[in-house]
Amino acid sequence: MTLEHAILDALSRAPLPLKAADITKLVKPLAGRAATSKTVAAALNALTTSAALNCIPGKPQSLYTTQNIASAAVSVLRHSIYQAKKEQPAAKLKLKLPLALQSHFEGALAQLIASGVAFVLPGTKRFVFAGRPKPSALLDAAKRRALQKILDGVNAVRTQSVTLSDLIAWLDAEPAAAAVPGEAELQRWYEQDRVRSSTVMIPVPQTFAHYAAWAAERGQSADSQVLRNLIETLYNNGRILLEPCERPQDLPEHERAMLVPMSLGPPGYFWCWIA
Repeated sequence: MTLEHAILDALSRAPLPLKAADITKLVKPLAGRAATSKTVAAALNALTTSAALNCIPGKPQSLYTTQNIASAAVSVLRHSIYQAKKEQPAAKLKLKLPLALQSHFEGALAQLIASGVAFVLPGTKRFVFAGRPKPSALLDAAKRRALQKILDGVNAVRTQSVTLSDLIAWLDAEPAAAAVPGEAELQRWYEQDRVRSSTVMIPVPQTFAHYAAWAAERGQSADSQVLRNLIETLYNNGRILLEPCERPQDLPEHERAMLVPMSLGPPGYFWCWIA
């Protein structure tokens, strides 16, 4: 495999644009001694000139990708949203994109909203969430204290007191337990697919189909991020194995939203239990 082919192969697997240094690390096992910082830089320049790659100028280093610029903006923005510990102002998220991608911010955000990957709270200062938040997620400590004070007042004239937990359950429309699967359900769905499959690795979207049917039986909707987070937790706890998708950029947007981060390399698309 030539160095150029190794670079194209590595970038086709990467869910995000990469820096030259990261590309060098990825292609070294394939290209061996031919993959040095200098030779990789030259190959990247040649591939960009021939339009086989797109270069995204940035500081301190440029990024390279096989994706078109609009798709790269979607990938980078999605990564920024899920890397954040909490909701982010849209203006702040836009500034996290490389300058060359910022003109594509609104289009990328609209695409992520349409696919359910992101949710924007309307207002003068738009806040972007990783998926639709529960109403209670909008209650900070000050608002909760204010609600508790109101409840203390009305409970004085009620025959049965209402707790803050009761109010939050009503706000979230979850008087009963939410349709959130656990490890037992996940293992049952895996075994159902495993007996019909020629491989032990099952695609995450296939498991999501089981989850969607399970949630529908309970009168609720399935959330791809709930399944993604459950699989990620089990992976981090050493309970399951993950295998990346060969070309994540070719997946439909709703399936890319299910990709599970791995400790090294591209995110996982296939999974199995560890015996």
